[in-house]
Amino acid sequence: MAQLIVDIKKLRHNIQFLVEFCNNLGLEVIGILKGPGQDSVIIREFISNGIANVGFSSLPANKCCDKAFKKKPVFISLPSIHEIGSMIDYFDTSFNSEISVIKKINEVSAARNRSHNIILMVDTGDLREGVLPENVLGIVKQIREIKNPGLCFSGIGTNLGCCAGVIPNEHNINLLQDLAVQIEEKSSLPVKTVSVGGSVMLDWLKTNKLPPKINQIRLGEAIFLGNIPTIDRKHKDLHDDVLIFRSDVLGVSEKRIDHPENYGKNALGYKPEFEYTGIRKRAIMNFGISDTYPIGLQPLDPGLNIVCVNSNYTIIDYTDSKKDLKPGDFLEFKMNYMSMLQGFISPFTRIIYKKQEDD
Repeated sequence: MAQLIVDIKKLRHNIQFLVEFCNNLGLEVIGILKGPGQDSVIIREFISNGIANVGFSSLPANKCCDKAFKKKPVFISLPSIHEIGSMIDYFDTSFNSEISVIKKINEVSAARNRSHNIILMVDTGDLREGVLPENVLGIVKQIREIKNPGLCFSGIGTNLGCCAGVIPNEHNINLLQDLAVQIEEKSSLPVKTVSVGGSVMLDWLKTNKLPPKINQIRLGEAIFLGNIPTIDRKHKDLHDDVLIFRSDVLGVSEKRIDHPENYGKNALGYKPEFEYTGIRKRAIMNFGISDTYPIGLQPLDPGLNIVCVNSNYTIIDYTDSKKDLKPGDFLEFKMNYMSMLQGFISPFTRIIYKKQEDD
């Protein structure tokens, strides 16, 4: 079985560095767990090392809050109107942009004699979820007019870098600030939270000053991968090997690689490419797309190259490696965002926590 190794010491470093950096800028940190999900070990590391709260993008299978939570987590995806009851049971706060869904949240919350916090998402250019800026005041007005409120307007938020690849700039950041001020002035509703996401913000924050209303940041990829997404740059102060994918060799052989004259699609539905020809050394590994996203893996040995992937095998070319591989040898890889997600959710990948002896 392939292994996803979590280095707890390096995870703590990344969390503590980012919490201190963001807190010094007046930002509370919401730690995003799209991959690890309800992993109790990681949740406890988040909370014990200064993360203000934890954000989930899907409803958990286990509806009981982890004992490590100081408060209920945040639902960072737009809720399905069919799952509002379950969402309210588990989360105190959710991100929203559809007024019909917001009204349903109010209806369900009021019926249960509860109050649920909502953050209204604003599309500041990334073209994913969110109300267009010119419609924000109108939506807020409709929220304010809801009778018998079972919800509380908590603030506004935005997302950058995930859909259209939009990066932070003065325009989209100040737009959020201006909207928060307008809401308070024209609707008399306090804007307690102005939330920005995600790790793409970190590069901008090094050289730019945030306007005062923005007080929350959502981080996930930088914590686990030490990476600034969208610009795809390693953060110099973070570990990029918190997560290591480890697999063993099933078989090795030398094979002549030629360009086939007539060939079709492979098991994954696309035509393979043949970068290397001639006699090549190949190793069959015990993982495929059932275990992770193999194309997103980076071998720690620079002489290794992934040349073929299917459901349960990955073929490695090791001709240029100094290692003479044999069955039973282990190879290790750094992970990108897609391989991390698939590795954590796969039932075929074993999660291993690498801890220090004094933990």
